[in-house]
Order: sequence, then C-alpha cells, then structure tokens
Amino acid sequence: MTLNPFRLYRRWRRLERQAIEEAQHLRRRHGAEALAHAEQQLARPDVTSWGRLVLRRAIRLLRSTA
Repeated sequence: MTLNPFRLYRRWRRLERQAIEEAQHLRRRHGAEALAHAEQQLARPDVTSWGRLVLRRAIRLLRSTA
C-alpha cells in the first residue's frame, strides 16, 4: 500500500476544519460550558472514530482558548 501525501494532507486539513467548526458551534450553543459538553459527547458510545478525532481536536482548541 502506497501512502499518498496529498490525500493525507487533505484529510488532515478536513479534520482541522471540522474541529474548528465544532468548537465554534459548541461555544455558540453552550457558552462557558462548551468544554464540558464536548467531553460529555466524547464519552458517548455512539460516536464514530472520525467523530472522536474531531471532538478531541475541538477539545484541544477549547482548552487553548479558555
């Protein structure tokens, strides 16, 4: 299997973009409790592996701006 660097880069950019959007959505909807709600969502069993990656990045963004 050959790794395609362009595909990896596009996937990374998509992950970053979705994490930023998720963090902004959580801030708008929950305000100061956004970090707590993101951690609750991460604990749910029905979150996909991609969703977990997005939420982990969003939590990192929320922690860095808090």
